[in-house]
Amino acid sequence: MKCKICGSDTRLVYDQQFKIKYYRCPNCEFLFMEDEAMISFDEARAVYDTHENSIDNQGYVDMFKGLIEDFVKPLKISGRVLDFGSGPGPVLYQLLTEEGLDAFHFDPFYNPDNAYKDSLYQLITSTEVVEHFFDPIKEFKHLSSLLEKNGYLLIMTHIRNKDLDVFLNWWYRRDVTHVSFYHLNTFKYIAQVCGLERIKHNDKNIILFKKK
Repeated sequence: MKCKICGSDTRLVYDQQFKIKYYRCPNCEFLFMEDEAMISFDEARAVYDTHENSIDNQGYVDMFKGLIEDFVKPLKISGRVLDFGSGPGPVLYQLLTEEGLDAFHFDPFYNPDNAYKDSLYQLITSTEVVEHFFDPIKEFKHLSSLLEKNGYLLIMTHIRNKDLDVFLNWWYRRDVTHVSFYHLNTFKYIAQVCGLERIKHNDKNIILFKKK
């Protein structure tokens, strides 16, 4: 199996508990679920409907307020902003709007309005989304194409380490909608392929790119 990011040969990682095959790339450290185990659009929607990601969830709101304070405000954005994959309750979109930003949002399940493709953006946020990508390079290229020159792409996803035992016991992997798992090395390759520069991260779950 070839890596979906860099095209290198991968190595099989087998989950004995759930009988699922994953593939790990020793070159860029991308790790992904076999296509046969990926659930359907409707099945994924049923999972997302159970999430309590709303403006009434104070912990969820506080997480995004911290993201805005630490990663968005320092950028001094003055143009359009897109929240890509905004979820059933577009909390980040609402908070960005409250900051006075010209914000839009898109979600294939809850706000499938393709009008977002008609604009370019100074900032695109995509939080807890890229782990759901079946074809990550295609999706990252799409997001990059929507950025203005010198625009920013802000990603939130839990970054995995290289320990496979840790991965197989990782709570983040237990979500059946999570199919793509990224190491920091993976984002170096994504940046190269997609015309981006990785400029900041927190070693845990937030990565900031800039459009070249």
